[in-house]
Amino acid sequence: MNIEIEYKFLITNKSDLLHRLNGLSKSKFKRQYQSNVMFDNPSCLMQKTNGRVRVRTLGDKGQKVLTYKKPLPSKNGAKQEIEYEISFVDANLQIEKILQAMEFLPTTSYERYQTKWQIGKTAVTLDEYPFAIFLEIEGDLKSIQRLAQKLNFDIANGLTDPADTLFQKWRKNRNLPFKSQMRFDDFDK
Repeated sequence: MNIEIEYKFLITNKSDLLHRLNGLSKSKFKRQYQSNVMFDNPSCLMQKTNGRVRVRTLGDKGQKVLTYKKPLPSKNGAKQEIEYEISFVDANLQIEKILQAMEFLPTTSYERYQTKWQIGKTAVTLDEYPFAIFLEIEGDLKSIQRLAQKLNFDIANGLTDPADTLFQKWRKNRNLPFKSQMRFDDFDK
């Protein structure tokens, strides 16, 4: 089974963090725009099972990633999920047509910019959403915890909710109604 283990932290000082990450890693991937669409069927199978079917579009070249995720109980504050994914080029939106033929329709969507680093055994991503910036550290539990400590993050403050759930909580705290799309141009309306 593919199990993803990660810690997620809210970032308040992006420039300081970038400086520290670039000092720890020899590999930095270019900042990339991503569009993400979540799918569910009319019986709300994903909602009922707490699973997620997502199609992510990377940049503007038709590169796509189809992902299925299902959360597992958190362990020592770390988010754990079953995760299966496949990458492919799909310039004609065939995957969306296949999902719709199986009665999986778009439910929510979000945009973000992502920058990645590889630091030892951990994959680190800086995810810039319209409403907040998060750092995710993924790998084995001990490597994640060592790197989090090195970056001055307290694992007790790790977040386990997905970004779209955190977005809805952010909106609720500001007395804004539910919004199914998190876009840079209108996230706070």
